Amino acid sequence: MEIELSAYRKRFLDYVEGFRDVPDAAPLRLKVEHTFRVVEHAERIVDSLPEDEVERQWSEDAGACRAAVLAALYHDCGRFPQFRRYRTFLDAKSVNHAVLSFQTMRDGRFLREESARVRGLAQCAVLLHNRYALSPMLDPAARFVTDIVRDSDKLDIFRVMVSYLGNALPERDAVLLHVADDPGSWTPKVAEDVTAGRVARYGDLRFVNDFRLLLGTWMLELRFASTRKALAESGLMDEVLAGLPDAPGLRPAREKLHVLLEDCRNGRGAAR
Repeated sequence: MEIELSAYRKRFLDYVEGFRDVPDAAPLRLKVEHTFRVVEHAERIVDSLPEDEVERQWSEDAGACRAAVLAALYHDCGRFPQFRRYRTFLDAKSVNHAVLSFQTMRDGRFLREESARVRGLAQCAVLLHNRYALSPMLDPAARFVTDIVRDSDKLDIFRVMVSYLGNALPERDAVLLHVADDPGSWTPKVAEDVTAGRVARYGDLRFVNDFRLLLGTWMLELRFASTRKALAESGLMDEVLAGLPDAPGLRPAREKLHVLLEDCRNGRGAAR
């Protein structure tokens, strides 16, 4: 399904241009690249859906698929003022970037040409895209749109994180949220979340290995079969798991993550 985005891409880039004066802005350039890859992932998810589901979401719910792609484009627009003011992407030490993204796109009227329904669904997905968990009471169309954005976001974050896990690149501390690079250490609470089948929390991360474990738990949250397949075929999760220390205390978590990866490869799990 082709969704015309040229005017919105230009609007996003014009907005980003206003942050050219930010010193040491390499992390912001990464966010621009990340944004466009998330849009591509969202478009692929929409294209992978059964035709009857796409038609239903498109017609009966006034463009949920369109709302998802637009939300993917603007999901991180709050990262720019966040970094300018706080010099970090760590929400716990600054501001919730999803809330700031929602406020930015609302106040900037980024979707002013869209219907109220499409605009509302897109803004809802932006607001919720980084939530630890979504409410079971969430409107089904809003859940559909938000799931597309969350899957698309995670798929590219996998790529970004893996590229920084083992490389001393200039933006590494900002990307990995300033955790300690101690190859033999991990946080027991994060490992316990893995073995219990829970998604780990950013606030518990202390070491680079915790990031590896967190990324592994994201496999629990991927909702679309195409996303799970794309992750498995990319080899990114294999690389993440290969970097974990082979320590007795971590083996249950490692084994759990290998099982989850096999589920992704074989199409098992709570995917749509």
